Amino acid sequence: MKAAVGGIVHESSTFATQVIGTVTAGDFTVLTGPAMVAEFAGTNTGVGGYLDACAEEGVAVVPALHARAEPGGAVEPAAYRELEERFLAELDTGCELVLLDLDGAGVVAPDLSLEVLLVRAVRAAVRPGTAIAVTMDLHGNIPAELTELADVTVGYHDYPHTDMAARARTAARIAVAAARGRVRPRTRRLRVPMALPPSPTDGGPALELRHLVKSAEQEPGVLACTVFHGFPYADTPQAATTVVTVTDEAVRLGDAVNDQIAAWLWRHRARFLVGTLSPEHAVEQAADGYSLVVADASDDPGGGGSGDGTYLLRAIRNRGIRACFATLYDPAAVARATEAGVGAVADFELGGRHGKTSGEPLRVRAKVRAITDGRVSHADVRRGRYADFGRSVRLSADGLELIVASRRLPVLDPEIFLLHGVLPERFPLVGVKAAHHFKSGFAHLGARLVTADAPGLTSRRIAELPRTGPSAALWPMNRTAVFHRPSATHRPE
Repeated sequence: MKAAVGGIVHESSTFATQVIGTVTAGDFTVLTGPAMVAEFAGTNTGVGGYLDACAEEGVAVVPALHARAEPGGAVEPAAYRELEERFLAELDTGCELVLLDLDGAGVVAPDLSLEVLLVRAVRAAVRPGTAIAVTMDLHGNIPAELTELADVTVGYHDYPHTDMAARARTAARIAVAAARGRVRPRTRRLRVPMALPPSPTDGGPALELRHLVKSAEQEPGVLACTVFHGFPYADTPQAATTVVTVTDEAVRLGDAVNDQIAAWLWRHRARFLVGTLSPEHAVEQAADGYSLVVADASDDPGGGGSGDGTYLLRAIRNRGIRACFATLYDPAAVARATEAGVGAVADFELGGRHGKTSGEPLRVRAKVRAITDGRVSHADVRRGRYADFGRSVRLSADGLELIVASRRLPVLDPEIFLLHGVLPERFPLVGVKAAHHFKSGFAHLGARLVTADAPGLTSRRIAELPRTGPSAALWPMNRTAVFHRPSATHRPE
């Protein structure tokens, strides 16, 4: 038995499209053949999980194509067409299985589902009866057509996404069992007319929801269950929270599980709207003697943020406490520091290139302490994968150690600090461009971890974003939204 493995991965913010533009083919890192297998083997990623499952099940892997770009605006149609053509050219259509690593929130401009387009093309290319499995981010916006095209749909349970490989293994095992005639997977989907703000599953209602979903997976006949929180930064027809359950033939069981979980989610929806901390209030919690890690959550490059927002950085400077910060996206500043050289002192205008969502540029006189290639290996989320921040520099100014990068990436762990000779645990305050994935990567420091929210493309105050499209009808943007439970499948809780 052979399995084709690959995917096209992008998390697309339609709000980012208006600020930083669309995503081109050149923004994607593309891997094929043995290079793809070598890149993902042993990693905590979707493809890494697929490779593990195939090895365990005795299934030969036939690499197709894997393309991924960092979150940003919607993908240009021409870019998507080029990637789809390349994917289909690499796809072995004689395989019994196709295992796809997707995001779930990909948008081909202006508002088409990237995932539906790709799975539709794959389904048309392969032989009838080929089992197709997809594994996606918990933040996916899942249209009905996607679950109809794929035999198996599985999403992450955890946010931060520490279970990417584990969930891909689950999807692959179900698909292998289906191809061998051991199960007949049936996928049921239930849309809930709401959008959730980013909600980590390490506490609060998101943790309770995670427990509920994992309990459902223990029921006889349930092969997999996922609550896709949705991606609230895409104002598209696909945007919504969805519950997806895969059962062994038992369609009514899938509907009943979805109904029960969706009812809980709707009943508890207000609990997901927790208060936010301003950058000023967040940094006020820092003091000498212990470390505070503050995430610049409203400007998270991992969710489509511009990466050059200065609100948190300015609050840190105004606080006057020793701090380190990574990373500010500013290629012009990197070029200026590189030209000046290590040891030089120069004046810089940092960040603030995208209007209100970025804030005003920060003017500092700083010493260039280090210049690097910005390439690190992730130690936690995406363990084993390399991250390329591009040419990066360390600037020192009045007790602040600032890492400035020429590529827009989230900071998931301390590796980019360490590359520049900065030990975060030695600072009372550590600032990172991230939303929530940083929590697992920095947990070993024993520091307090908080998130700050300012004007930005990834603000947690999702109801305040300028929506003009379909997502405006969802709760909490529309506080009068109504969810009609499928009464025919209702099962008492």
